[in-house]
Amino acid sequence: MTNLERISSSTEENAAGTEEVSANSEEIMATMNWFNGNISELKKNAGHFKI
Repeated sequence: MTNLERISSSTEENAAGTEEVSANSEEIMATMNWFNGNISELKKNAGHFKI
C-alpha cells in the first residue's frame, strides 16, 4: 500500500468516524430534549401537590 493509498484510507475512516459522531450527537440532543421535556412535566405536576 502506498502512502497515498494509506492517506486515502485514513481519510475515508475519518469521514466515517465523523459521520458516526454527528449521528451520536443528534441522538444525544434528542435524548436531552426528551429528558428536559420530562423534567418540565414533573415540575408542572409537582406544583399540583404543594401544600
